[in-house]
Amino acid sequence: MINRNIAPQQREISKLDFILPEQWKLNNGVKVWGINAGSQELVKIDFIFDAGAWYQPQNLIAGLTNAFMNQGSKHYSAQQIAQLFDSRGAYLQLVADQQYGCVTILTLNKYIDEILEVTADVIQNPIFPEHEIAAQIGKKKQQFTIENNKVKTLTQKKFSQVLFGEKHPYSNTNKLSDYDLLSSDKLKEYHGLNYGSESCKIIVAGQYGSKLKDILNQYFGNSNWTSLSKTDSYFDIKGDIQKVHFVEKSDALQSAIRIGRLVPNRDEADFHGLTILVTLLGGYFGSRLMANIREDNGYTYGIGAGIYSMPNAAYLTISTEVGCDVTKAALKEIYFEIERLQTELVGEDELSVVRNYLLGENLRSFDGVFAMASSLRVLLEAGL
Repeated sequence: MINRNIAPQQREISKLDFILPEQWKLNNGVKVWGINAGSQELVKIDFIFDAGAWYQPQNLIAGLTNAFMNQGSKHYSAQQIAQLFDSRGAYLQLVADQQYGCVTILTLNKYIDEILEVTADVIQNPIFPEHEIAAQIGKKKQQFTIENNKVKTLTQKKFSQVLFGEKHPYSNTNKLSDYDLLSSDKLKEYHGLNYGSESCKIIVAGQYGSKLKDILNQYFGNSNWTSLSKTDSYFDIKGDIQKVHFVEKSDALQSAIRIGRLVPNRDEADFHGLTILVTLLGGYFGSRLMANIREDNGYTYGIGAGIYSMPNAAYLTISTEVGCDVTKAALKEIYFEIERLQTELVGEDELSVVRNYLLGENLRSFDGVFAMASSLRVLLEAGL
């Protein structure tokens, strides 16, 4: 029997174990990274494309092209796609962000052939049927209306516009009327430009062998699987010279706060030191901002600080929601903690806590084959 009166022994983290990925190419040159490990007969595959908001000609089109790829393909209806994944206990996720469009599948090894056959049709031959797209856009408009009644959404949108400038693709300028400018043909065109083999990277994680490699090559190594040619774009960051902005919402009970700035990215020397500093300020539950704003003053349930890294920019943000009556007081305390970092040396005890926390987070980042694959993806997307 375990004696519950005796605390578990504490040990310092002295080693991080990880498996180096193998790398190969399909017949058409598509690069694949694989981490062959795990105790379950499972495999997770990420198909990553240069198809995020960075490449879109109009608002929403990158995200909705990705989201609607499973609404019907050349050989399968939306219902057939959903039924196949459900009946096999498999998982299909479609996500697009500022830079990338990603299709992720998770399945038992014994179903990998039929799951990849359908996935290939979803990725290579979506038809974006007009009736399905119209219904889905209607749902998205409802979700948009609900989400844009939240102060945290309004503040984050304004923050991105102030930071990058309204014409930059990292800036969120989406409006409800943008949905009415979309059509099935526009989604097809965007897909044709951005979801081809030239811009595809594949990450495989789990127990796999040569059979999976052959199946991948069968469905995704075909040299005819290409997209239309496109030119890469570059956008200047033109942030607002005015540093303080207020977005009014008359019926709000809370104020959402965003404070931040552009910072060095992952490939720059200061990134890692800044990560430690931001963690100490607001990156974990015992941080200075949590101790001050939540515990000492009771202004919020939670406050956090973090660095968000994208291929073409990185920014620091402090975010929280507080009662409208304590907004100014909360801002004063946030800036007090920022200034304290500039004037007082951090004590060794506090730094030790942060060091151990970050070591634990690093350990968690490599805890299992899927976590390793996620960490690998971060590095690949950062060009590291």
